[in-house]
Amino acid sequence: MSTLEIRTNVMKNKVLIIDDNLTNKAILEDILTSNGYETKFAQDGGEGLRIISDWNPSVILLDLIMPGMDGRKVCREIREMKLPSRPSIIIVSMQGDKDTIVSTLSDGADDFIVKPINEAELIARVKAQLRISDFYRQIGEDKRNLESILAITSAMSATLDPSEVLNTIVTKVAGVTDAVRCSIVLIVKDDEGYVLASHEDPSVKELKLDLSNYPEIRQVINTKSPLAVEDIMNNPIMSVVKDKVRGLGDMSLLIVPIVFNDEVLGTLFLRTKRREQGFSQKEVDFCRIVANSSFHALKNARLFEKVSREKDYLKEIAVKDQLTSLYNHNFFYSRLDEEFERAVRYETPLSLIMMDIDNFKNINDTYGHRIGDIVLKEIAAMIRRGVRKTDIVARYGGEEFAVVLPHTLLKGAVDEAERIRELIESHAYAGLVNNRITMSFGVASYPQKGAMNSGDLVNHADDALYKAKWSGKNCVKVAEG
Repeated sequence: MSTLEIRTNVMKNKVLIIDDNLTNKAILEDILTSNGYETKFAQDGGEGLRIISDWNPSVILLDLIMPGMDGRKVCREIREMKLPSRPSIIIVSMQGDKDTIVSTLSDGADDFIVKPINEAELIARVKAQLRISDFYRQIGEDKRNLESILAITSAMSATLDPSEVLNTIVTKVAGVTDAVRCSIVLIVKDDEGYVLASHEDPSVKELKLDLSNYPEIRQVINTKSPLAVEDIMNNPIMSVVKDKVRGLGDMSLLIVPIVFNDEVLGTLFLRTKRREQGFSQKEVDFCRIVANSSFHALKNARLFEKVSREKDYLKEIAVKDQLTSLYNHNFFYSRLDEEFERAVRYETPLSLIMMDIDNFKNINDTYGHRIGDIVLKEIAAMIRRGVRKTDIVARYGGEEFAVVLPHTLLKGAVDEAERIRELIESHAYAGLVNNRITMSFGVASYPQKGAMNSGDLVNHADDALYKAKWSGKNCVKVAEG
């Protein structure tokens, strides 16, 4: 269990008096307040119904004879209301005949007291109704907890995606505990964790945490036991981060470990606005049950994360050149076909730049292929920086590169090619002493050139590149119209 005592969440008992007689009101208030009850007063049924809706009293002391709406009508109206919890109604009346008592109980009252009021009887009857209310409240809480556990276990069996399960867990736990934040934290190392799910923001995934800023989580990792922190600002555990939690003075924390084979895989992390009352034992027990049943989801999250990374990596190497991280030759043609078809369908311009490093063989022969690879990577990075995000950059082969420019006229493509050419020429390359790197460029566009398909566009750009090579290199040439 927690190293701190977890107090029971006891609500202050609230009693509403509905009576048009101010003398009766004063007598009832005096008895109740002297016995530790919080009271409010309504002089008629309509006012009483409004107070019930806003205040949600535990017990209602209701007079039968009142102007306007009588007590029996008020009783029936109360039982029709949608309230967070069912209040007990005790009729307090001068009319104590059996018919009156039976009829009011049939209208929804729970008990009947005949005036004049006896203090001991009143308090005993109020306490009895509170015990019954508390019994029903606990049954309601147990029902809600079981429904939440059922929803969580159903989610675990309904999907292979752990993120869906984890989001269900934090949402259900937050609903049961009224937490303002409920998160699941994956523990990677003693000082490193990741928020995998948070009910207040479903988009949060893999948010890295420096656990040195969370001494409460580190204690739970060490003890493998739940921890309740009811007064964040003054709890000794939080002293090392007191300056960082100043805005949480009205909050209570509950951290419950998710343990498998004596290893803390992660934690349930809850924060709620209950500094004085904290979390009830029932809430702690509920969270422990959820934590004990959620370790599979957390294990799957680790596995799912690993498989997802491997899957993403396989997808990437299928379309990317491993040296430069640009798109490869095959993916270039696939995207060029798509963009060409789109340009034809919507009658939009499309341009293509083909480029080749000048005299690259001399670099490899002089400095070796390792330096040559470094040059290729630096050039690839510069090309990426020199184009728009919507442009598609590929390593066409060897020392040749290509850029597909959707929605771009010929002049715009030529301007972009010139910018890249200047970047390449002015750059100082690692490992080269006196050699200068330049590139030649060929540009073609649709529909200026009248190409019939993407292959024609490549041929036209390639012809322009060939012309640039024969024109002295380090220049941009345009496909002839």
